[in-house]
Amino acid sequence: MGLSRWLAIALLLPATAAFGEPSSSAPDVDTLLQHLARPAPATTPFVEVHFSPVLSRPLIVSGQLEYDGPDALARTVDKPYSEHTEIHGDQVSVTRGTGKPRTFSLQRAPELKTLLSSFSALLGGNRQQLEQGFTLNLSGDDAHWTLGLVPRDSRVTQRVSRILVTGAAASPRCMITSAPDGSVTVMLMEEAAKTTVAPDIDRAGLDKVCH
Repeated sequence: MGLSRWLAIALLLPATAAFGEPSSSAPDVDTLLQHLARPAPATTPFVEVHFSPVLSRPLIVSGQLEYDGPDALARTVDKPYSEHTEIHGDQVSVTRGTGKPRTFSLQRAPELKTLLSSFSALLGGNRQQLEQGFTLNLSGDDAHWTLGLVPRDSRVTQRVSRILVTGAAASPRCMITSAPDGSVTVMLMEEAAKTTVAPDIDRAGLDKVCH
């Protein structure tokens, strides 16, 4: 289970408010986080495109994300396979197809627990708590912004080296997660998730969707 998937749950769910009409003014981290905060419960569809040095073409999956509170997250993949993952408190359950659920405790995955703590901060619009887990960098303007997150925990950086979130006003469009092994995962959000993704799409093609 990729660590970045749970950050996607935090970011893909519909925002509670909007900035208003897009402008060319410089974005503000505190204001952006306040408008990216999500109330529970909420659900949203997603499309994820995974690029890897060992794959000849990208792996594309789609499904739905659910947020029922800081300790209740879920991710359901509908295509090209069936998989349902849930987190309730410290317990994680993964069900593939019609198979039996596999469970494990977050106590066995301290890096995931650290990341999930940061998700709670993001969902709550708490910059101070979020910065305990990530170094933040916001660039662009209200019309087109990019939020960069670099994990501070060395255990997390072994799996996720950097996360970029692109968007406009209070609506995120894409989350781009880079891993130390050179793999990159791009998740299309909200309006961007409605885009038809070609099976052989490349990074350049997705960049046009994300920006």
